[in-house]
Amino acid sequence: MADSITYKLEGVDEILDALSALEPKQILNIIKSVERKDLTENIIKPVRAALPYSEQSKKGIRVISDKWLGDKTAMWAGVSSDVFWLRFVEKGTDVRTTKKGGTRGSIKARPLIIPTITGQIDEVIGYFTTDFGDAVETIINRKLKKIRK
Repeated sequence: MADSITYKLEGVDEILDALSALEPKQILNIIKSVERKDLTENIIKPVRAALPYSEQSKKGIRVISDKWLGDKTAMWAGVSSDVFWLRFVEKGTDVRTTKKGGTRGSIKARPLIIPTITGQIDEVIGYFTTDFGDAVETIINRKLKKIRK
């Protein structure tokens, strides 16, 4: 049986009180906004900084909503299908051969993305355990400011 990891969110009661006055769709948008900001700051920017590739390649590293999971707040950060070839560079390939036995070579693995992402896990979790309430409050205040105008 795997060991479970438990995290404690500070100020959850205040966050829930602030969110309870909103509609479910607004709550969903706020959660997604906070999640997107966290993943951009703690995953996307460090991965882009670690890659020695073109600006076009770096644009393919992004945060994407994952609707296939059935969770409307699910998101993932990493290599999009626009730069699929980065997956081959990251993990390498086996020696490729033709049907007649000719070799076409292989790609040697140069892992940069996976170590960068796994090195940022504590920062992502830390953001949610300590800064989530502040981020929600900032977004709610911004929305209230727009309404008051």
